[in-house]
Amino acid sequence: MNRHLQLALSVLLAIGGFALLLTLVAYKASQVGIQTPVEVHPFGPFGAWLAHALLRGYGLAAFLVPLVAIGWAVALWRDRDLSHPSRRIAGAIILLPAISGLLHLLPRGTGDGVLTRWDQSNLDGLGGAIGYLLCAPAGGWASAGGSGGFLRLWLDTAGAAVLLAGIVLFAVWLMDLGLLAWIRRLWYLATTRREPLAGRDSGVYPSGVYPGASAEPATRTARATTSFRELKKRLTDGGELPGPNEADEILAAIRKQREALAAPPVQQAHTAPVSDQPASSGDLPAVTSEPAVADSDTAATSSEPPPAAAGDPPAKPKPAAKPKPVLQINASSYALPSPDLLQTPKERSTAAHEQEKQQTAKAIETAFGAFNVKVSVVGATRGPTVTQYELKLLDESMRVNKVEGFEQDLSLKLGTEGIRIVAPLPNKTTVGVEVPNRSKDAVVMRDLVDEIDPAVMALPVVLGRDAVGKPLIMDLAKAPHLLVAGSTGMGKSVCMNAMICSILLFRTPDEVRFIMVDPKMVELSGYEDIPHLLTPPITDMTKAHAALDWACQTMDERYEALRQSGCRSIADYNALGEQELRFRLAKKEVSLEDLGTGVRMPYIVVLVDEYADLMMVNKEVEKSIVRLAAKSRACGIHVILTTQRPSADVVTGLIKSNLPSRVCFRVVDRNNSRVVLDTSGAENLLGKGDMLFLQPGTSLPVRGQGVFLKDAEINAIVEHARGQGAPSYDESIAKAGAVAVQGGKGSGEETSDAWKTDRKLHEAVQAMYRYDKTGADFFRRKMGIGYNKATEYVETLEDLGFLSPAAGTAPRKLLKSWDDWLDLLRENGVEIHDADEIYRPPFNT
Repeated sequence: MNRHLQLALSVLLAIGGFALLLTLVAYKASQVGIQTPVEVHPFGPFGAWLAHALLRGYGLAAFLVPLVAIGWAVALWRDRDLSHPSRRIAGAIILLPAISGLLHLLPRGTGDGVLTRWDQSNLDGLGGAIGYLLCAPAGGWASAGGSGGFLRLWLDTAGAAVLLAGIVLFAVWLMDLGLLAWIRRLWYLATTRREPLAGRDSGVYPSGVYPGASAEPATRTARATTSFRELKKRLTDGGELPGPNEADEILAAIRKQREALAAPPVQQAHTAPVSDQPASSGDLPAVTSEPAVADSDTAATSSEPPPAAAGDPPAKPKPAAKPKPVLQINASSYALPSPDLLQTPKERSTAAHEQEKQQTAKAIETAFGAFNVKVSVVGATRGPTVTQYELKLLDESMRVNKVEGFEQDLSLKLGTEGIRIVAPLPNKTTVGVEVPNRSKDAVVMRDLVDEIDPAVMALPVVLGRDAVGKPLIMDLAKAPHLLVAGSTGMGKSVCMNAMICSILLFRTPDEVRFIMVDPKMVELSGYEDIPHLLTPPITDMTKAHAALDWACQTMDERYEALRQSGCRSIADYNALGEQELRFRLAKKEVSLEDLGTGVRMPYIVVLVDEYADLMMVNKEVEKSIVRLAAKSRACGIHVILTTQRPSADVVTGLIKSNLPSRVCFRVVDRNNSRVVLDTSGAENLLGKGDMLFLQPGTSLPVRGQGVFLKDAEINAIVEHARGQGAPSYDESIAKAGAVAVQGGKGSGEETSDAWKTDRKLHEAVQAMYRYDKTGADFFRRKMGIGYNKATEYVETLEDLGFLSPAAGTAPRKLLKSWDDWLDLLRENGVEIHDADEIYRPPFNT
């Protein structure tokens, strides 16, 4: 329904409901009559007779009519799901006589004053004429003094009450008032999330795993929460209690509660490394009076001393300069976000879908018949965006590749875009035709997170649903790297946020860390200060190159740790435990402290938002990304690249060969589609999340609809993560970025003596004199070194007096000769041999 029409209908229902309610309240029997009534109803004769008819027919149950109308008006105004209106109206119609009958089962004499006001004393009850016919009291049925209304006559009072109560429950179910959702939520919180039921104060899973998951691996972290009664009480005390599964209202109530409550300062956490052994039940901190959801801000560590006055609230700390002080998050105390922060999906209407599928199937057969291709539609499966029709070729001599050429013709015949033909369907003898639905269903994350088993997936990533409605959920640890491409506004940013949030929902900072590169400066800024970050979101592209180089260095260090410990992957390493790890290292006479990787290695996800922009600034980043993509899977480092310009000069062959998992949204032409997916088709997508997903080891992309995540849901998850504590930034990344920005040297540092033994620098100087080139770009291309190293060479030669200072965009000038260079080397004790190539005179001297 159109939103404007929905709001207009909401206003009309509200006005009509309140008017009818006032009409019923103001009614008296003296306001109606064949002759001139004694009193005048506020709404005139029409209002008097309308109230008389409703109250005479249904009694007190007539008040349900305006109340239901007002309830529907509120639901429409708040954009709630009111699908199946005919079913809901039928439920209301069934509810009225059932309530009337129950009212007539009340003891005789109840509400005599009301009956006198309405002149209904002869009906012997508050249920009106309908209630009288169903459940009239004994002696009031007919004039023969029977046992009452026909329900009482056949079932007696108790039987009639049970039957009518069942009818009321059935009517409430038809109206779908959301009561069942509340009951399911209460049952879920009381059973699966709070085991055992008697020990609700602990607030953690006793086994340290999710309900339904196996107890392995033992390193699974507990998810802390509060009981539903406690959370409801706290939110009610702080303000209005939000409705179920409304992320924006829950977030607003939590923030209001945080401001209202004054939390005492918490002692500073220890910075000792966390052991990889799972904490026992006795080691887990008890979440008693401070709920992990409602008061997550109180978990943040404060290094300030307590205030002098006990009654004063703690002073609000001033924001510190980045990088922030290191705070080690203990895995046993980190509370994972609740899936209830996500909004529940709206109920799908299937009544009109069958008719749509039959009409489209007939149109497909007719369209192919116009081209003398005889087909028969043997099946149709509806997805959120498209419906996949299975076609059987009736002519056995027909070639399959001929059918693929009818995409454009079929779009013309059906009058729609975005048609895709899959010939043949995988593992089937039929051809698939994907036709866009007339009405599309949104894919929400709340419906998909229940499909994730955190005990099986190391890095669960939610993408959406495929063409037939099956979940598209990927384990990034097995991907192992992902390329996301598509034009502007086609769904890349939503997909990226969904991937980040799905990891935040199931993994703690001790299990996964992020390096985020954000050239646009706004896409990833919302994730600042979450404890999962290794460094603040990087917006300086020079620092981005340094961070990627740091990731490569970390990869090498991790592989050395795997070699020393005799492990083949990060999962094997993390499963060893401290005792076994020390035992293995002792055999090779290596200590755990010298290893440098700790007892557990967290997964690292390197996320680059706009790779094309990064390549324009510095093409050297491609080497770092290719190295990571080629080697880093086993050591737990995974790369996600997104780009809106998937051209061949950006997504090169090296990138494609090392990033086997690819997601492509709609692109401008088939050339871009072939660059990303090695096949066309992405140029015909519908946009708004319509995508093609190429899984590792396959050549045929799967069509799907990307998950939709609202800003309120993202903010709720991020706020929850921030409430667990400040991020623990790695200082080495910040130092590497500072060195890159300052041209390869730390601030204030003098030129070291490393140039004397750096043969690569000596070779670069010879090339500089040979080709008369003095720029850092020349050193980078000629010597095959990185941008930072090339800049360091230029700065060193400037300090030694061989190059002039930088003067804007003009090239630097050579200030000394080749012989001066050789004399400088000899003065500093460098042995020069004539047979050494790098000390021979250049060709142009």
